[in-house]
Amino acid sequence: VSSLVDFLMTNLLGEDGALTNVILLRLLRLLRLARLVKALRLSIFRTLHVILQGFVSGGPVLLWAVVVLIGLIYIFALVLNQLLKDEPEFGTVLDSMSTLFGCVTEGCMRISERIRQKHGVIILIGHVLGYIMISVGVFNLIMALFIDNVVTTQAERKQRELSDSSEAVELALKEVLVDLVVQSKASGVPSEVEEELRSLERIFPKNNAARVRAQFDCLSGVGISIRQDQMIVWAENERFLDVLESSDIDANNKAALFDALDADLGGSLTLPEMYSGLMKLRGPVTKADIIATRLKVRHMVARMAEHGEDST
Repeated sequence: VSSLVDFLMTNLLGEDGALTNVILLRLLRLLRLARLVKALRLSIFRTLHVILQGFVSGGPVLLWAVVVLIGLIYIFALVLNQLLKDEPEFGTVLDSMSTLFGCVTEGCMRISERIRQKHGVIILIGHVLGYIMISVGVFNLIMALFIDNVVTTQAERKQRELSDSSEAVELALKEVLVDLVVQSKASGVPSEVEEELRSLERIFPKNNAARVRAQFDCLSGVGISIRQDQMIVWAENERFLDVLESSDIDANNKAALFDALDADLGGSLTLPEMYSGLMKLRGPVTKADIIATRLKVRHMVARMAEHGEDST
């Protein structure tokens, strides 16, 4: 739309007309950049999107790093301006800052060698210590803080995305599980249940969320069990794999997926167990997962200790 309006205004009014410099026309041309923003949502640009997000989140760290670096260079420039004022590279504070910045980024062996021969070893020792402090200490500290900030921000953003997309993932998982169970002959879905599922489609023709939840609850009440061999067949289904990938569930090790969900080692899973297990597999391991595991293990140890005391 913006391109069409831009074309009409340019051709009807003339590129050199009175309204050429109108702010509205310039803004309409800038709106074309919105296409690039929309393009970043495609899966092919996911890595680029992450890089841009990391650069934006690390912006404050880089800003303060520049402030700290300029401050240190300014302090050293004041000292060297007083000690080496007769040298052309340190004649003024600004010249000293420019020289020091070149030393910490590109090196200044010729200047340091000339100053050492003229002013002694003490100046050389100061130059070496200052270079190590800034190049090795400050630069590495800035890099570590930048990486830590980017990783922490990305993890927090990932958790927010998982929380915001939980409802959409719920519907997608329930819908694909219902379809797989109905299509699988090994599931043994009764004919009356299939008829009830079709009636729910007629009852909720437009409300997809209500229909999916009702169909899932209907199948959950039947008590259908899913065996490992069925899960292996489902793991080859492209639609099922796409839902797992979009839900941020790691399905690379398809054989171990059923074992991870089968907590009681019963060899089968109910539909609610599979759904709740898949929802818990979303995203990376968090601190909450580790603490929850530790508390449950502590609770199990306490219960076993109580059981041992009662038996004795």
